[in-house]
Amino acid sequence: MEQKQWHLLTKIIKTGEGLDLSDIRTPGVPIFQTSNYLYEDVDSGTDILLSKKPGHIYARYTNPTVDTLNSIIATLEGTDTALAFASGMAAITSTILAYCKAGDHIVSSAYIYGGTYTLFQNQLSRFNIEVTFVDPRDHVAIAGAVQKNTKVFYTEPLANPTLIASDISFWHDLARKQQAKLVIDNTFTPPPIFQPATAGADIVVHSATKYLGGHSDLIGGLVCGSNQEIEIVRPIMKTFGPTMAPIIAWLLIRGIRTLGVRIERQNESAKSLASFLSGHRRVKKVFYAGLKDNPQFELSQKQFNGYSGMLAFEVDGGWHEAKTVMENLKTILFTVSLGDVSSLISHPASTSHVYLSEEERRKIGVTDGLLRLSVGLEHIDDLKADLDNALSKI
Repeated sequence: MEQKQWHLLTKIIKTGEGLDLSDIRTPGVPIFQTSNYLYEDVDSGTDILLSKKPGHIYARYTNPTVDTLNSIIATLEGTDTALAFASGMAAITSTILAYCKAGDHIVSSAYIYGGTYTLFQNQLSRFNIEVTFVDPRDHVAIAGAVQKNTKVFYTEPLANPTLIASDISFWHDLARKQQAKLVIDNTFTPPPIFQPATAGADIVVHSATKYLGGHSDLIGGLVCGSNQEIEIVRPIMKTFGPTMAPIIAWLLIRGIRTLGVRIERQNESAKSLASFLSGHRRVKKVFYAGLKDNPQFELSQKQFNGYSGMLAFEVDGGWHEAKTVMENLKTILFTVSLGDVSSLISHPASTSHVYLSEEERRKIGVTDGLLRLSVGLEHIDDLKADLDNALSKI
């Protein structure tokens, strides 16, 4: 039936289908909120599906908005390409499943995000994948943990939440010797702070929810690497389906555009707060890579361009004292997550690392009195006053 003969209800449905937007140019990236695409003919659709020609066929595989995000983050991290995922944990899990099979082994820093630790300890064993946790500062222990079936080395440049630094050049050399893959979670140290790929990482993962998004209004993950490495991860994404939605990609692109100015301000404020807290009578210890009395200060200076806006501090006491501080903060918000324009504080032992045993937490420095602080964009004097007031209530 010709278009002019369509019933009104059919015309309502058909109007707008197959629009050609190629002649529209905008300063921002459009949101392509679609689940599927139209193609020239049946053969073209098959060719696209089999990667014989470029194009889009289904949004679980590709989307113009998401593809633009992938290009942006690849440029940011200095890699060939990238893949966007529905969350940071989806990105990490997909990467591990892409590289490891039953019977394989992983050497991982024990000083990592609690969700990743739980994945490695409690879930990978179901697939007969073994993980050995090590202190990232102990090079002898790291080398000693390597087995013939070690396929992946995994660490964070600055550990969540204790800011312990990993010497990425050492991890890279060991991975090359073993002919294994080096996977780096760069959530705490996004560019321009650090680009792991330039230091030899095969895969760089992000919880884009944090610094890259920057406004606590999205959940997302990213995997960055060479074309060859990403093509190893892509089938996992297609099959398991942890795809990022176009609206999330759009929000993330908008957030990344201000990353440079945000991280510069947050870095300056975090350094000032670390110094302030180091001299506070109610603070037992401060964890911050940029403090000169930090045993890893020299490594951090050499490896990083700044230290991001993250720090942690242990109050003089335990859970009761930490709780008192959090309940008396007015400017700084008590919540999980990090990297927001607002300053956020969390209690790792009862949030991000709650699924670890008390002994496991103790080994990696996550005590009941430890508080993790993500420094935002508020005026530094207001942040100092807020912390001083809350600490005075102990």
